[in-house]
Amino acid sequence: MGKGVLKYGGKSGILPKTKAIFHRPIRPLNEIELQKEKAQESGYAEGVPTPKINGKHLPRQQPPRKYITVEDRIKHIKYPPMSLREMNDLPAEERDAYKRAYYRAEFLKEAYLEEEKRLKRIDELKESVHEKEMAKQRQFEEERKADSSVIASLPTMQKILEQGLIRKRTPEEQELLKEQRKLNRRSKELHEKEMKAQKLLELYHSAAKFITTEEQLEEAIYRAFEVDAGKFESAQTSIETKLLSRSAGYMVGEVNELKITDAVLGQIDGKPGLEQVKDVLSGTREQTKRQAQLNLSNEIY
Repeated sequence: MGKGVLKYGGKSGILPKTKAIFHRPIRPLNEIELQKEKAQESGYAEGVPTPKINGKHLPRQQPPRKYITVEDRIKHIKYPPMSLREMNDLPAEERDAYKRAYYRAEFLKEAYLEEEKRLKRIDELKESVHEKEMAKQRQFEEERKADSSVIASLPTMQKILEQGLIRKRTPEEQELLKEQRKLNRRSKELHEKEMKAQKLLELYHSAAKFITTEEQLEEAIYRAFEVDAGKFESAQTSIETKLLSRSAGYMVGEVNELKITDAVLGQIDGKPGLEQVKDVLSGTREQTKRQAQLNLSNEIY
């Protein structure tokens, strides 16, 4: 342990704090520093007079510190009155003294410039830290406002007793709800009527195959047992053969093709469907046909 280590806690290897190069600021105080300076008071309460020094009361707030720029400090550095070449003509002791003074001035100038760079980096870091803190503060304030708005929107017991748990609809909302219900009811009725018309149309197409008179019954029996007997047997045999064969999937394909065709064209087993009947009754089909013929004739001519 070296000499004088006890004042540093008796720990060896700890150096004292470096002496500050600039005792005064080298630039004007920014807004953050000015706010901190204004916040610092002398410590005397309001109404209590501050002590007098040299007949003047101490100010409650310290005035802003004066600053000296690095350029002004460099201007006040005292260099020897001669150059290095002129120093070489002097006696050895005098020459060495002048050179030491010259290099001390150069080292001091370099120290000023390096310290200025270091303080600039510190200012930039402080500014970035301050911006991050302000951003966090703004985010915290926004979250706090959002939480307070949510809490304020929560119903209280007094509010529930006065206004009720459910808000009453305004006259405009009631009228809108009434019209919406009417629209839903009419849409449902229209859908039911269309389904009924679709079933009636399917029944109409199927009725073409119904036997309603004795003459039709006798003709059907005659055709089944006399005319189409051989055709029925051959068809039955071919169907059984196709079902037993591995290529029975084509029958499903044919059925699917018929269903797809009916769905695309709006037909029922290859016959006009409800949409086609609507187009015929409304005249849309005839109008479309005429427009197509007109367009075709214009293209030809």
